[in-house]
Order: sequence, then C-alpha cells, then structure tokens
Amino acid sequence: MEFFSRITTQTDTQKIVRELTEGLEAEFDLGFLFISSFGKTSTEEIIELINRRIKIKNLLGCTCAGIIGEQTEIERQPATSLILAKLPGVKILAFCINQTQMETLSTPEAWFNFLEVYPNENPIFLILPDPFQFDMNRFLDQLNKIFPHCSIVGGLASGAYQPLENTLFLNQKQFEEGLVGVILTGPIQVEAVVSQGCRPIGETYIVTKAQDNVVHELAGKPFIEVLQNVLYKIPAKDKLLAQEALFVGIAMNEYQHQFKRGDFLIRGLIGIDRNTGAGAIADYVKPGQTIQFHIRDAEAATEDLNELLSAQQNKNKEKPKGALVFSCNGRGENLFRQPNHDIQIIQKYLGPVPAAGFFCAGEIGPVCKNNFLHGFTSSIALFYPKVKT
Repeated sequence: MEFFSRITTQTDTQKIVRELTEGLEAEFDLGFLFISSFGKTSTEEIIELINRRIKIKNLLGCTCAGIIGEQTEIERQPATSLILAKLPGVKILAFCINQTQMETLSTPEAWFNFLEVYPNENPIFLILPDPFQFDMNRFLDQLNKIFPHCSIVGGLASGAYQPLENTLFLNQKQFEEGLVGVILTGPIQVEAVVSQGCRPIGETYIVTKAQDNVVHELAGKPFIEVLQNVLYKIPAKDKLLAQEALFVGIAMNEYQHQFKRGDFLIRGLIGIDRNTGAGAIADYVKPGQTIQFHIRDAEAATEDLNELLSAQQNKNKEKPKGALVFSCNGRGENLFRQPNHDIQIIQKYLGPVPAAGFFCAGEIGPVCKNNFLHGFTSSIALFYPKVKT
C-alpha cells in the first residue's frame, strides 16, 4: 500500500497538471482531486488533463473553498491538491447518487443492489456530496441502519454559494448535484478521527423529559435552571464564549459512567423558551440520554485535535500510509489566526504522511460507530494496511 500527495498554486491548467503528476508514471487504484477557485471550464480541463496524463482507475473529487495539502492549507486563492494510492488487493466500488435515485431506495435489498456491497464485507465509505438538493441526513440515516458500524467519512463540496454551481466528478463524469463516492473492502483499514472542536463545561446530566429536539428537564429540573447553574459556576472567559455560542454534547452511549472526548455528538443550542424553561437542540434527544454543555473557540479546537491525535498515535504505533482531511471552512486562519493549523497537528502526531483534503461546507464522520454530518469539525480518514488476525 502506497500513497502520494501533491499540491500546487499554479493557475495555468497545463502547469497545474505538470506539478501534480510529474514523475508519477505508474498506474494508481484510487485518487482524490480537490480544486479551489477555478471556473467550470478550467476545472473540466484540469480533470481531463489529469486523466490523460496518468492512469487512475478511480478518480473522484470536487470544487471547494480552500485546499489542504501535505504541509500547507491554502485559503482564498486558487489551488489544487491530488492524492493517489496503490491499494493491492483492495476492492474499490465507485458510485454516484442523486436525490431522486435515493428516494427510490426504500429497502435494504435495494441499497445492496445499488451499491453492490453487503454489511458482512465491512465496507468503508468515502464520500463527497454537494450541499444543495441532497438530503445528507437521510442518506446517513439509511446507511447507519443498513451498514451498522461501518465508517463513512467525507466532506461537502464548498466551491459555490448556490445550487448547480459546484462540480463533483467521478472518473470521466461530472455532476452538479448529488454525491460521488467510493466503497473500500478487503485488506485495508480506515480509522476516522473526528475532532468537533469543543470542550465541556459543567457536569453531565440525564435527560428526564424531552420531545423530539426539545429538552424540558435535566435531572428532574427545568432545562433553563440547570443551564443557569452551569453558567454561574464557570470562569468569566467561558461565560463570554457561552454567550457567543453554546453547544450540547449528546452522549452516544447512555450506559457509560465516565465520558471523554469523542463520546459526545456536538450539536448547537438553538434557543430557550423562557416561559416553559425548555431548550431546543439541533438534533433529537430522548429521555435517559446523557448530555453535557460545551463551548468552542480556537483554544478548545486546538486542544481537542491534539488530544484525539495523541490518542490515535498511542493506539496505533504504525504510521498511517495516507490521510484525507475534511475541515470546516469556518476553521483555518479565520478561527486559529495562523496558517496550516490542522495539517501541522496531524503531521506532528502521525507524520510524515501523504495527505490531501479541503475546507468543507459540512464534514462527515463517525461518533461512537454512528455516522453524522458535522459543522466546525475536522474529520480525518487515516489509511492503514489491515492487520492479519
């Protein structure tokens, strides 16, 4: 298993392709190409020239707002990154789907036939959806049920502000909507690190009364009363952060007694009804679940990514062979006030590793073996040879 990654800030399409492919003569099994700040004509030309220059059995990618390379993150200027992989023995199934097609897939058997893969194959999904006109939450909900505990990692194309202006591509085909992806099975292991960029405040609480996304009571007390008590006890700096944006971490396993990073699904607190004392959260919550309030800033996001990658380093002593990085377009220099933040931390703990990715309009990755659409997150797919047992 081998990975190779390249990045360029050239604006001439011929020079772009030359810098990305120079010296690469072999045939590759899989490639991801990310293109930022180019018009449709130039994007099409780059894709065509790449396919002409080197042989890639499965090449997919999208247009985006910013590029992540092996050492650098490039925002607000034209850039292109490419990562290629030789994956001997790995079965790769490329697919594309749009909203109309998804709505026809009403049974597990229909999904199995469409994707040509089954749960017992332990598939890994790498996906690039368009954020417009495609119900990403429905797609993830279906796959979570049909392929339980299988990782789905990816990012939403971010190169446009309105429908039909992004470009998704898969081999020789290009799309303005829907989703492109690949499914991997066989002798490969993909481990996902999902850094949601928050830190907890206060204690954990059991939800005792809730309906849909509205929480009425925590530990038998009105939601607003518990929240006010938490805010009263935290430092002044954290109070200011909570005023700007407050989040709720929903524990993915309510039977767990102690919780750590990665055990919570982070969702925004939408609002509070001061008449009833209830709080609305950007996800469904059930009585019996555990929640904890969270805040987010650059310091918390840095701490979270460091801790998760340190844990990954300790868990797997072998370095990954390659990495795909999907970071929110609200991160980068806008949040951290410094360049190359996420990729430098990745290389610090796991490098040197060939890597490519982009700044997304939404990030996809697992939390406690279920896959979700996230925001302000860095979702990282790390590729290892499968350990023989």
